[in-house]
Amino acid sequence: MSLSSPSQAPTSLTDLPPELLDHITTYLPSAQSLASLGAASKSLHAYVEKDAWHTFIKTHFPSIAPDAPPSYRDATRTLATLSKAWDRRALVSRYIEPGGSIRTYPGGGKVDRWNRPRGQQTIGFTPHLDVYEEIGPRWQDRTEVFAFSAGAEVCVRQTQRRGSGNENVQWATYRPLSASEGRDDVTTLHLLKPRDGFGAAEGQKLVIGTANGDLRVVELPEGECQDVPTVYLTTQGLPVRSSSLISTRSSTLLAANMGDSRVCVYPIDDDAPKIAPLSSVDIRPPHVQGERVKHQRVWSTSFLSSQHIAAGIGPSEQPLHILSLTPSGLEKEAIRKFSLQNDLDHVDSFTKRSSSSVYPIVPLPASSASATEGNVFLSGAYDGIIRLHDLRSPREVEASYSDPTDDSAVYSLLPRGQETLVAGTSRHSLLKTFDLRLGAKCYSYLEASSTLPGNDTRVPRTRDWNLFLRPTSNTGGNWRGGRGRGRGALQNTWVSRRSHESSVYSLAASSHHSPYIYAGVENAVLELASTAALDQNPDSVFFAPWQARKSTQPRHDSMPAHFEDDARQAGSSASGFWNEREVLDLAMYDQTPDMKLCTQKSLWDTHRQATSPVSRTLEFPRVEGLDQRWRVGSG
Repeated sequence: MSLSSPSQAPTSLTDLPPELLDHITTYLPSAQSLASLGAASKSLHAYVEKDAWHTFIKTHFPSIAPDAPPSYRDATRTLATLSKAWDRRALVSRYIEPGGSIRTYPGGGKVDRWNRPRGQQTIGFTPHLDVYEEIGPRWQDRTEVFAFSAGAEVCVRQTQRRGSGNENVQWATYRPLSASEGRDDVTTLHLLKPRDGFGAAEGQKLVIGTANGDLRVVELPEGECQDVPTVYLTTQGLPVRSSSLISTRSSTLLAANMGDSRVCVYPIDDDAPKIAPLSSVDIRPPHVQGERVKHQRVWSTSFLSSQHIAAGIGPSEQPLHILSLTPSGLEKEAIRKFSLQNDLDHVDSFTKRSSSSVYPIVPLPASSASATEGNVFLSGAYDGIIRLHDLRSPREVEASYSDPTDDSAVYSLLPRGQETLVAGTSRHSLLKTFDLRLGAKCYSYLEASSTLPGNDTRVPRTRDWNLFLRPTSNTGGNWRGGRGRGRGALQNTWVSRRSHESSVYSLAASSHHSPYIYAGVENAVLELASTAALDQNPDSVFFAPWQARKSTQPRHDSMPAHFEDDARQAGSSASGFWNEREVLDLAMYDQTPDMKLCTQKSLWDTHRQATSPVSRTLEFPRVEGLDQRWRVGSG
């Protein structure tokens, strides 16, 4: 008689409990791997659709994932596609300005052409930007509201997206009747969002501050209404230098820097006839040998949380002050003052700390793994270094990010979650990108694709790189001719020479998962779209596939019809239909000692290369790991 154990059927994935399947999902390298798992069986498909996409997006995109998207599958596609475009540095850049049928306020009339400001200044206007986005019942249903200042005027664009590049665009402008360039230039600008209790049914509300000491909340009404409801905030005639807005469940607060030293906090109440500050404090320069330090001023204010406001001052040995906001108002003395060097960084403890100025300050966004609650933030300084600070730490600086190839002052900061940091500098229209890689391990298209068979595993040597926000050729922003007055001609004739050698004054994005970044340079505003212009499978939430742009109409010249100025109807467009005359050819280089300048080919040259084996191999050699528009050298 032989003893034998009962036979057992082999265990399969479908037999595993959901907890183990979730654990397996966190190790899948790519969204494609997860989609393949869902195709294995009906039960796994049900699990993937119900739970796995949620788990994947929270673990692979911990700091840029949306909180509760209508579809986690669609949101994952957007984030994975954005990661691919960003890692390949696929960018389509354009100057933007009001176009089509533009409604002007006050008055509510319409004009078909926008005239840029014409003041007496020797330099162009300094744009201030703000943008937000509302997501509808479907992931692809979006309404983006973008605003920028141009001298004493504010321009507002509302873009409704319905997927596959389908857009409906409406422009409005606001300019007080008595405003003039130079005297009444806009210095601060904020959009009030419907989700914060400011309903869009009545019209878009904005907070506008000026160099002339005017601070107001205005409402741009819908339709042909001539009146612009306005609520004034008292400033005692002090110029508004900078401001920051924060919204909580109970209130919306504005922190404004008035003059050279005053910081005021205002409640935003659009029903009040006039708004006085809840509290104010003066940040005075310290005394040295019985006299106050000269030329020191407050440069910026930023809410870190509803309890803390950061003020950047300078020049100072401690150019970063943290103010406490309590129910009774602002504390008169800063609860903490940061210098820009740790004590261990000094060779001699008796050496005097160096003085500098802090300009932009931004809180580091929280992640799904851990919330920072405003304790961790970034600052940009005159010395060109970006620093990470933590209120919970006794150290002055936790980490620093600098460019060994350029030490221009940092004028603007835009963190993309805890993964990427974009910085605008004071010279050469230079935009810098740094890899933060904080918090949980993040998704990377390059790392995910290297695990798939047959893919090129070579990646760029560094994830830190610089981009020049000025055209390198006669296409795009330099084009001034052409037949008719199409949108490409209209929007680019006003770009001055100075905007090619400008500071990058401001940066904005509607969300961490949006492919659009907006940059304000002297006398111009740029839109940077993270996508490959000739991509046949872009993110359909924002862009149309390249095949949809091809035309079958016969042509009598060498340029394809889909590059022609298509004379789109006023008020509507498709962002997937890139206009050759609008798209800028930019330049970039890695932040390495052996840096090489790379420039973008025009859309026409890129298309010609993609369809011609000879051009592909001989005329325009590709840069490995980067988008097909990039080539080594200036062309």
